[in-house]
Amino acid sequence: MKIVRDKFKFWAVLYTLVGALAFPLYLSVAKPHDVRQFLLYLLCANGAVLCLRLMAGQGLLPAGFLILLLGVEDLSLPELLFIAFTVTLLGELQREQIRPRIYNLVFAVSTVTIGLASAQLMYKMTLHLHYSPLFPVPIIASSFVLLFNYGLARTLLASGRAPLIGVYRVECRPLLPWFIAAAYLAYLVRCASRESGVGAALIALPILFALDRGYRAWSGAKELHAAELALLHQRTLETLSVVINARDLSAHQHLRRVQFYAKAVGKELGLKAADLDDLHVATLVYNIGQLGVPDHILLKPGSLTREEWEKVKTHPVTGSEMLSRMNFPPGVRAIVQTHHEKWNGTGYPEGLKGEQIPIGARILAAVDCLDALASDRPFRRALPIGQAMEKVSCEAGTSYDPRVVSILQRRYVELENKAREEARHHSTQAARSADPRDLGKLAAKLLAESDFAASSIVSPIVSARQETQLLQVLASDLASAAAFEEIAAAAQKCLAQIISFDTLVLYVGRGDNLAAVCALGRNGHRFSREELPIAVGLSGRSLRDRTAILNGDARQERFYIHDPATMQSLQSALAMPLEGRDGPAGVLTLYHQGRDAFSRDHLRLVKAAGGHIGVALEGALRYQNAENLAGTDHLTGIANGRSLSLHLERELSRASREKANIGLLLCDLDGFKQVNDRFGHLKGNEVLQHVARGLKEICRSSDYLARLGGDEFVVVVPGPKEDLGSYVARLEAVTEQAGWAVCGEQCLSLSVGIAIYPVDGDEPKSLLAEADRRMYQAKERHKSGKTMVSEAR
Repeated sequence: MKIVRDKFKFWAVLYTLVGALAFPLYLSVAKPHDVRQFLLYLLCANGAVLCLRLMAGQGLLPAGFLILLLGVEDLSLPELLFIAFTVTLLGELQREQIRPRIYNLVFAVSTVTIGLASAQLMYKMTLHLHYSPLFPVPIIASSFVLLFNYGLARTLLASGRAPLIGVYRVECRPLLPWFIAAAYLAYLVRCASRESGVGAALIALPILFALDRGYRAWSGAKELHAAELALLHQRTLETLSVVINARDLSAHQHLRRVQFYAKAVGKELGLKAADLDDLHVATLVYNIGQLGVPDHILLKPGSLTREEWEKVKTHPVTGSEMLSRMNFPPGVRAIVQTHHEKWNGTGYPEGLKGEQIPIGARILAAVDCLDALASDRPFRRALPIGQAMEKVSCEAGTSYDPRVVSILQRRYVELENKAREEARHHSTQAARSADPRDLGKLAAKLLAESDFAASSIVSPIVSARQETQLLQVLASDLASAAAFEEIAAAAQKCLAQIISFDTLVLYVGRGDNLAAVCALGRNGHRFSREELPIAVGLSGRSLRDRTAILNGDARQERFYIHDPATMQSLQSALAMPLEGRDGPAGVLTLYHQGRDAFSRDHLRLVKAAGGHIGVALEGALRYQNAENLAGTDHLTGIANGRSLSLHLERELSRASREKANIGLLLCDLDGFKQVNDRFGHLKGNEVLQHVARGLKEICRSSDYLARLGGDEFVVVVPGPKEDLGSYVARLEAVTEQAGWAVCGEQCLSLSVGIAIYPVDGDEPKSLLAEADRRMYQAKERHKSGKTMVSEAR
């Protein structure tokens, strides 16, 4: 093969030298013949090249070909070659746009020199044959000589990669009708010129313009049809890609980023246009084999078993077989089949090593890993892009091609910024044209990120697959949720990906009352935790009537704190009653700042999610009831020390998120030991019960009362906004009254120690310790006060 190419290079150089030397030799012997006719041909030929599109861009038949064919008879060879040189130069300038390559220009000049010299010689040799209207031999022979010369030149340029017969079959045969038609047209123009006395070039020029107009219309229609087919092909690929990747919520964003990175790396590695096209298509369909992997394996949150992993490893071969049935190019199939091979040969399915792996697959493997590490997955959170790049770099020379990793190391920051900028640009465009209340808002965003926004076929696919998967993820998250906060967080995580809302509130029914047990979002802190009658608020009416409320007036919500500064914050509400297995369990309500912010599609999705949430909420209520029974003091009926500890943990966590204060009051009964000694333990138990009832009546619904042990009580006051001194005074009054009620005398008093979160501590242990220290200080003051009274008496 090398010998053949060397021979063709020799003949190509020789051909070029012959033509390049002949051109100046012919020009050097030029003699003025008919200057007016020469200038007329020169202007017409170059005007045709500049103004006409006919046969442009093919490099073999310039628009002035007809004029040159006419000049074979009227002009001398030097004149003809000069005109051909100017036409060729203009053609090369148009094709190269900036500056033609010297070799290309010299070769083109050599080609026209040899071609026109041969054509004029053939014309003169056949001139003795009489013109025939059916077969004008001289001009047809000249045209065939030009065609033969073109085929020879193209063969020499191919350097032996294609045989002469092959070049003529592929490139010259389609042009044969044009050469014959041009010869007959030149004959007709020649006849018209002789009859009219008008120059042949002037007659040919308007004919060329008429032909050019028809050619433009034909080529425009052909290009439009080709563009439509290309767009159809692209949309088909994109739709297929969405179907493949819609099983994974993160895959749509991942897809665009992989395409962006792979294209940049491929260009830097100098891949040919055909290889870049194969790589681009492969980035759309490389996961097609995953359609043969069950969802419970592909989306499994935990680690895979050996059998499950073996099933996953079949997807490259499965994907390649699928693409083969659809007649995808071999380059695309090779990338899809080998994109999990590793540089050191430990990959699958064939264990290829090093450069045995196609370059497109090597690029895709490294880029796919980098972006997968930087994206959320069902079993882990996304890594920062820098850390993801470090992990990929560690695998250079082991799993990935070192050249590809080197490019990524050098350019990943730049490529990441460009990818984000492009994603924001497409997201903005999609946002301008999309209805913000549409259920497919997430799909529109993802489609915009993947250039799918214009496709009406893709959007329903994405919406349907996203909805199915979101509900599956929600059911999975709720399976392990035992607390109200966990249920609300899972609902917010699911619904926020498709529905735009400001605040989510979870309510539970408690007899004839309704309580907001968890409020998440921007205005969550504006919802009271007090229990209210079911019938008084929007969410209560939804639970009472067991009917959803769409775009209700959020300002009618009695749990929402109304004041002039916040009254207009929320205007729309979507309330959905939550049904458990044994009946209604509560209400899930979404709030939005805009009017009529929710659509029927949103209602449908919340209703579908509500079935899962209702069952989880019912289970959480049972769990809480069992927990309350285990955490209740058997003597007084209030919370015990265990419940206090759990409650403090939750309250401190909430206060930390909301930057709020919590007051902790530690109360000790002074004189309780004497009551037991004088009146007996039964009377002592009665005193404790009386004190617990009195303290419970004083405490607000948001406060938490617990018996710590013995004669010690604790009151947790969230966000104290009033003077706790007056609060303590009421607690002391209750204690004194209990002594009178049970023992008939003033035998009890109360010592109280106060600690405030976060000023006096940021955890339960430190707060209780500080309150205990201050309680004993108060006890000492009480003793000192009694001693002073006794001495005064």
